[in-house]
Amino acid sequence: MAEELPPIPDCDQCFGCGPANPFGLHPRFRVEGTTVTAEFYARPEHQGFPGLVQGGVLAAMLDEVMAHAVWAEGVFTVTGRLEVFFRHPTPIQTPLRAIGEVVARRPRVYETRGRLLLPDGRVAVEGTGTFVVVPEGRFGRALEASQV
Repeated sequence: MAEELPPIPDCDQCFGCGPANPFGLHPRFRVEGTTVTAEFYARPEHQGFPGLVQGGVLAAMLDEVMAHAVWAEGVFTVTGRLEVFFRHPTPIQTPLRAIGEVVARRPRVYETRGRLLLPDGRVAVEGTGTFVVVPEGRFGRALEASQV
């Protein structure tokens, strides 16, 4: 049975996962065994070419589901690398199923994979990501320009 994943603290305005961002993606993540899933419905403000979801929005959703696969283990991370493959055009206002999982763990680094599925089960987008553990006390704190 799927269990809803609690939100990441202090991320209410996050474009990818924040419930308070009016332009955000607004997924609700669930843990299903070793994977994290979410339903995603691209709205008209997420459009790229006429009638299609903008690729960066799809990449953001893929990034979110993979990051939340790590968060399901209680670990705060940031994206270190994201590789995205666009397999099928994705129409606006089409429900997508996002699936992410951790495939490898090293000290301070998590390797993940994810995909976004169209309603007929075809893979619209898939990819991999490397997520880096955020040092204690640094998560959610604005970085100074000298630290970037």
